[in-house]
Amino acid sequence: MRLKKILLFAFALSSLSIGASKGAVADEPAPPPGDAPPNPEDLLGNIVVVAGATRPLPRIAVLPSSSWDEEDVIMRSVARRDLELSGEFEVLSDDDAPEEAWGARDLDVSIWAKKKVEALVEARARPLPAEGKVELRARVYLVRHGAAAVLDKRFLIPASDLREEAHRISDLVIGALTGQNGGFASRMTFVTGMGKLRRVFTVDADGHDPKPVSPVDEIAVAPAFGRGEELYWASSAQNGEYRIRTASGKVVDMPIKGSVYGLAFSRDRSRVAVSIADGSTIKVFVGPDFASLSPASEVGMALRPAFTPSGKLAYSGEGRFGQRIYVEDKPISPDGLFASAPTFCNHPDGVRAVFAVGVGKDTDLVSTDERGRGMVRLTQGQGRNGYPSCSPDGRLVAFFSTRTSGEGPGLYVMRLDGGRPKRISTLVGDSLRWDPLPPGRGVEMKN
Repeated sequence: MRLKKILLFAFALSSLSIGASKGAVADEPAPPPGDAPPNPEDLLGNIVVVAGATRPLPRIAVLPSSSWDEEDVIMRSVARRDLELSGEFEVLSDDDAPEEAWGARDLDVSIWAKKKVEALVEARARPLPAEGKVELRARVYLVRHGAAAVLDKRFLIPASDLREEAHRISDLVIGALTGQNGGFASRMTFVTGMGKLRRVFTVDADGHDPKPVSPVDEIAVAPAFGRGEELYWASSAQNGEYRIRTASGKVVDMPIKGSVYGLAFSRDRSRVAVSIADGSTIKVFVGPDFASLSPASEVGMALRPAFTPSGKLAYSGEGRFGQRIYVEDKPISPDGLFASAPTFCNHPDGVRAVFAVGVGKDTDLVSTDERGRGMVRLTQGQGRNGYPSCSPDGRLVAFFSTRTSGEGPGLYVMRLDGGRPKRISTLVGDSLRWDPLPPGRGVEMKN
């Protein structure tokens, strides 16, 4: 019961107190006299901070549209927002667009060259109500190459899938401009709420349409998408054990008994990791399915399991002076930093681990490679920032923040290699996951 209360307290505080105290680790032995833990600020003091880093970005523009069709307005707004959130470009505002471009039938790149625009994006949607379909079209022009499109794609999609398919169009546009498709055809899931009112939510990658998924009479933790893209989580009903449940209403039976406090699936959904209460501690178990779990580590208080892009098991667990991040049972975070919630970004420059560390009253995000080398600090002096999760393309990290400056508290995304975080939602929670959407139903059309 004591363990359950400790975990409930830790989850209820969510990102408002991530890593703020050692109370989140149960029964940790005190260090021997005279063997004091190092000061977190001393450990982080010389680490490079990249959160405020700025670098020149290519200036692009989204071509104006004179269409009044709702579908066209949505397509263009989704594409524009995704391009802004990607952090890859400086997107020219509509107010700064050349006046001659509004209502123009033909593309004149010279008027955009005067605005120092390097690339132009055309994102259009045409409703076909008789068929229940929408035609989407994306074109990309490089101003120095004139009016010949370097990308020209058309898709016929179900009208009900408009926003989802609009994100897929954005990803193609980002790919045409950067050499790698974007990661906005995706969704996030997390838990928000306090005390006994903790529910699982899903939300689009741009923060649109947050939806509660779990029942209001359950206390939920650790959501994750699994096989068949079904959403799983652990929850407690009527003060019972935390058991794994699904969005379709199923309760998952497991051979290992105990409350579940962590859950993760590998990228190909071929493996599952579960953090299960074991006496006065928590152990992590791994298997091909819930019926075939076996112990994966002897490290105690093993929480927030995750799989690296190469399939290695990671989690946060007990260390000598606090909680550390482990990959394949090897610690990658410095001893003395209270580290939590690891995630792994398959960045074009190599895999990067991102996790939260407690620093005084604040919690910051740091990044290392899979072995803990090359640590950089992603946030500093902006409240408590935690529960990071990487975008499917590996270039962005999402996280919750309690910051009071700038855009205020909420759910943020930022480039992994630096830049200003951008808020996509005012909701603050924990247990954040970011996963690609299943394949869409759009059909590519010939031009």
